[in-house]
Amino acid sequence: MYQKQDVNSLSAPTTFEELQQRLNGILGKSISELSLQVKMPLPIDTVHGKGFTGEVIEACLGASAQNLPIPDFPLLGLELKTIPVDSNFKALESTFLCHAPLTKIKGIWKDFFFFVSLENIRGLTFENSALYAKIKRVLFVLVNATRDLTFEDRKVLGFFFYTPTQDELQTLKSDFDELYEMVKTGYVDSINARIGQIIQMRPKGADGKALTECIGPEGEIIRTRPRGFYMRRAYTQIIINKHVFAHND
Repeated sequence: MYQKQDVNSLSAPTTFEELQQRLNGILGKSISELSLQVKMPLPIDTVHGKGFTGEVIEACLGASAQNLPIPDFPLLGLELKTIPVDSNFKALESTFLCHAPLTKIKGIWKDFFFFVSLENIRGLTFENSALYAKIKRVLFVLVNATRDLTFEDRKVLGFFFYTPTQDELQTLKSDFDELYEMVKTGYVDSINARIGQIIQMRPKGADGKALTECIGPEGEIIRTRPRGFYMRRAYTQIIINKHVFAHND
């Protein structure tokens, strides 16, 4: 299993112009080339390097959130998502958005450098959630990453900026509210992948052994697998089509 490591990442960009220059600099380059650029040793193969591509892109662009519930580029209020696609820009998997808190919340991003503190999830809303902070402005970087390709052949195909429309935000809020009604009333383990039009809440963690606290059906504290928010692959594809193929309309 690939272990995240210290890298020679760039400092966080302070303007969109600076970020745009960095994006132009990685366009068309392979993950192997980019890993040399930031002095990150390649994993032995792509199977053992899950997560490596995203980490290389983060280092090359100067993303700095480091798993905090804030956007990857805090000064720009911008989240980064590296999307694996095939050569026809078909999304290969659903998109992990952020962790989903099930009990206590340490801090939630709101505007610039301001945190609201919530003792538990009962005060959590879509508008003060980490999900909202991360989804309201997103940079999508598309990487050709089909299973047959090595890191030498996996290349950055393109990028675009995405801001949800008001209709999309309303649907996201509806999905969030439905999911968290189940979390707050003790039915986390009844949540399945069919719930949610745009996002899903799914178990997060490779081995299934890690457990976290959540509210049980009787209001008691029980233990369950950590959860994360994911954008459905079909909806990720809708966004890609809208931006990548817009010039063909």
